[in-house]
Amino acid sequence: MPALTVLDDITVEEYLEGEALSEVRHEYFDGKVFAMAGASAEHEGVSGNLFASLHAHLKGKLYKVFKDGMKLRLEVRGKDLFYYPDILVTCQPTDNNRFFRNSPKLIIEVLSKDENKDLVEKFFAYQRIESLEEYVVVRPDPKNREAFVFRKGTDWDRPLVLTEGSLDLVSVGLTLSMDDIFDGVG
Repeated sequence: MPALTVLDDITVEEYLEGEALSEVRHEYFDGKVFAMAGASAEHEGVSGNLFASLHAHLKGKLYKVFKDGMKLRLEVRGKDLFYYPDILVTCQPTDNNRFFRNSPKLIIEVLSKDENKDLVEKFFAYQRIESLEEYVVVRPDPKNREAFVFRKGTDWDRPLVLTEGSLDLVSVGLTLSMDDIFDGVG
């Protein structure tokens, strides 16, 4: 079931003020605000493993790694959008707003029940981000492990699909085994 629209025709400023006070996270699409559903244990396990590995690998470097609480702000065809990616990696010192980022180098989404949101809607929006080098989508089902790797230029339209072996995060110089990504999940 898709998220329900909870507010309509609000400004970006009203959205940001509301998010600062809200206990529930919301995504923003051109004046419409949508409540986000909670995540499964498998989803949290996979995203936690990815975040921990990235955080340890990038510690002490210029990169900043965020797990699902930092908003991504972007504009697509003149429309303002705010998403909460599962993992967001930035490295530009000027991309430093307290409540959102807009110049990610790497985005990782862990699939939810609404797979089209990550594989179609977000992919369409994310590929227009100039700074983005990689977009990775991981299916959190330990019995049907999959990772889709989209890379700027070469693989935007034809992702690398992994079910075993290693995931190479070229944008940040990190290789993770699929076993490590799914460690303790399931």
